[in-house]
Amino acid sequence: MTKLTEYETAWVLGGAERVALTVFIAMAAAGQLEVGFKRQRVKEGEAPLMSAEGTAALRIETAALELLPESGLPIDEFITRLAGRPAIKTLDEGVSRPRVLSRFSPLHRELRAENPTGVRRVAVLGVAGIEDERLREIFEHPLPGVPKFAGVHPVRDNTFDGTIGPTPGILYGP
Repeated sequence: MTKLTEYETAWVLGGAERVALTVFIAMAAAGQLEVGFKRQRVKEGEAPLMSAEGTAALRIETAALELLPESGLPIDEFITRLAGRPAIKTLDEGVSRPRVLSRFSPLHRELRAENPTGVRRVAVLGVAGIEDERLREIFEHPLPGVPKFAGVHPVRDNTFDGTIGPTPGILYGP
């Protein structure tokens, strides 16, 4: 049995994105993040951080809360931004193994065979390990992106006879 924390397990099995997902699920379950399910947004919750002082977990959770403006963020954007934070990269120093393991490595098989529950299950299995159906639904079926429209330029009727566009011969010559 390995002595890796949930975040270290996520780092070894899935890299920064898996750590960000695990942090999100752990903090949402503890009430430190408030999830808006309809619009798939996240903002800071009421519960205080519970990780021990000086640990990598506390640095990562603090970095997660620093990302959130008062109005919140879309969940997918939150996960992406959190995955790029330097606090997550510090996990590489604490783990004396390669960053992402091969599926056939003994440690990978051992971690999958331990039948984890809760946050550790998310660290090992990823999205498939999320036990809360509503949270898992957010990652399996995200909202479509908002379409980007080119700027609208209104057409003005500035001709004498009511037609749209320049009329030959009046202002522009023959």
